Amino acid sequence: MDIKGYPLEGLKVLDLSRVLAGPFATRMLSDLGADVIKIEPPEGDVTRHFGKTDDGVSGFYLQQNVGKRNICIDLKADGARELVLDLCRKADVLVENFRPGVMKRFGLDWESVHAANPKLVMLSISGFGQTGPESGRAAYAPVVHAETGLISRQADMSGGPAYDLQYSLADSYSSLHGLVGLLAALRVADQTGIGQHVDIAMINVVHATDDYAHWALDNVWPKPAENLVWDAPDGKKILISSDMKWIWRVFSTKGGVQDPTPDGAELETKVAARHKAVTEHIRSYPSFDALTEALDRMNLAWGLVRKFGEESYAQKSVGPNGILVDVVDDKGNPRRTVQSPYRFSASKSGIETGERPPKRGEHNVAALEDWLGLNSEDVKRLTDAGVLLSE
Repeated sequence: MDIKGYPLEGLKVLDLSRVLAGPFATRMLSDLGADVIKIEPPEGDVTRHFGKTDDGVSGFYLQQNVGKRNICIDLKADGARELVLDLCRKADVLVENFRPGVMKRFGLDWESVHAANPKLVMLSISGFGQTGPESGRAAYAPVVHAETGLISRQADMSGGPAYDLQYSLADSYSSLHGLVGLLAALRVADQTGIGQHVDIAMINVVHATDDYAHWALDNVWPKPAENLVWDAPDGKKILISSDMKWIWRVFSTKGGVQDPTPDGAELETKVAARHKAVTEHIRSYPSFDALTEALDRMNLAWGLVRKFGEESYAQKSVGPNGILVDVVDDKGNPRRTVQSPYRFSASKSGIETGERPPKRGEHNVAALEDWLGLNSEDVKRLTDAGVLLSE
């Protein structure tokens, strides 16, 4: 059978989310071929101002929203709820990441959208869940990093101060688990005709994906982290992915490093002496390439510690793997962003070169015509009523 096109072609997604946890999930759905309509408020998604703008839309907004269509709706206006419910009747998926209770105030809670379209799958991403004791609490990724112990554990194991992770792990992982949940619910909906509400709590996601969870649950504290980043030839730094015991064993049996510790030495003295011997051995290679060739022969996994930015994206696998794509921003300025990582043997994935993120309300006419059959006069009436807006 000849498989062509994108795997999620024909899937209709209504995106009421903002910032990251929801928009990243819907960006991935768009990259997989879904028709994603982002409903943006009159004031715009706050991330339109995050990062470099070049007088156009920000890099953050571009990365999370390129490839989507955009309708600008004032959800507080009379008639807005009815318009969104009409869109829900045509949608397969609804994604939102408001604080629990907000969708109900708009009249767009699960009971309302499920009544409008029983087959609809609704994904809600929040900090602490839709019904828990802290469901109404504001939560962004750093809050969840703090509450789940990630920040304190990083500080304790590294011996450094308590800093937030320089990566919105809770948001991004919640997006991906949200995708798993909604795709599973879509399969059930296809089989039964009944949609479901998928409740993703960021705090649950972090605990579920934490490979250190067993330490806490077994009440055993892991050893302090070993610093396995070494000074290497040519002024570079290298990470060797192993613990010090195995590194020593490999270097002493395959790399010719002699044990400098005398018989009967204390353990602390032995560890320090062996660490110094490995450090000097790594620096002794005539070049960085000579070092990595030796590590490859000894089957030790390594990574060059690259500067974040141009150097990190110059890594030799980045280009051939096709993770970068040249696009433009909403003003037509050339920009570059990342593709989805999905690579299929037959189906397509990702956005096309030259794509751009939508302006607020850019697709008020086209998207409402496609989904609801409205014409320009219908859109004008909704605009005059204050329901629809555009830049």
